[in-house]
Amino acid sequence: MKKDVKSCFFIIYITLIPFLLLLVYSPSVTHGLSTRIQSTFSESQKQSSDLTEEIRNIALEEGKTLYGPPLYSEVEFSSIVGEIFVNPDYSGRISNVWTLLRDGLPGGRQGVEVAKSSDGWERIIVHESEFNARGLIATGKKGTIKVTISEKEAPSWSDKIKSLNELTIGFGQLKATFLTPMTISQPSAFGIEVLDYNGEQFISGEVIAVKDNEIAVEFVNLPSSVVSRDGTIRVSLKESKERFLNADLQAWGYNILVPETDIGRESQIKAEVFGLPGEDQVRFTFAPLSGQKITPLTRTLTVQEVNSGEPLATLVTSIPGTQPLSVSVEKVSR
Repeated sequence: MKKDVKSCFFIIYITLIPFLLLLVYSPSVTHGLSTRIQSTFSESQKQSSDLTEEIRNIALEEGKTLYGPPLYSEVEFSSIVGEIFVNPDYSGRISNVWTLLRDGLPGGRQGVEVAKSSDGWERIIVHESEFNARGLIATGKKGTIKVTISEKEAPSWSDKIKSLNELTIGFGQLKATFLTPMTISQPSAFGIEVLDYNGEQFISGEVIAVKDNEIAVEFVNLPSSVVSRDGTIRVSLKESKERFLNADLQAWGYNILVPETDIGRESQIKAEVFGLPGEDQVRFTFAPLSGQKITPLTRTLTVQEVNSGEPLATLVTSIPGTQPLSVSVEKVSR
């Protein structure tokens, strides 16, 4: 009987070790690990086991915390077969890669290799055997990168900078994939910027990943003044101080405005839209968070109505303070 009790306590002790390690480390680690778990596929038992082991390994690294860029990033390319270079600031040393099947479930690893590029970026090689895959997920000690294939077909080559998809700036953030007139094999040598027309200053972004002549980038805290009155942004791809390429590309954006509110008191949700003609229509669809009541959940207005101060919806909350919002915004085709 005593032996059985000791065995039971030993099993409980071993089971609790990973959770105790997470509590010892800083909140940023706990948040990062939680984000990582949510951002990968819990559907597959095998992948969940691998991720659990990875979490343990990270937690055991003495004195390390996860700071810097977001721990989960998504990028789009026109294909995944070939070489993909990943910025190590977004992933760290990549330890696991899964391809994604058409249904979004994880595929295999047999047709994928990981290596270090000559300039220090992570290099993922996807072989032709994975041509049916619709994407991949790569995990490292700093973050997780999800690569998917764009629904829009890209030209085989471009003689100038173009965007793979529509450029939309939401809450100051822009994620985009640009087509360039060159194959990029040394990604660390390149930088990306957009022009702020208010002051004529360029704002730098971050290059997340590169494949052939496609470069996936991210900008944060962009002001609405990066979009001209004609609805364009000026993108500058820099290889050095002496060599750079500029392009004016169509873009639009929005900001949602929610005042700080008291419990049970109605507040109006308003917005601003920039880069679109006044007669264009924009649809706002809200998904209330815990403690929120938003009425109506969907509203379609013209750009002129939005920018004149017309409320999108009313918000009542049971949680005081600044209110986060879950909202999708789309341009309505005319």
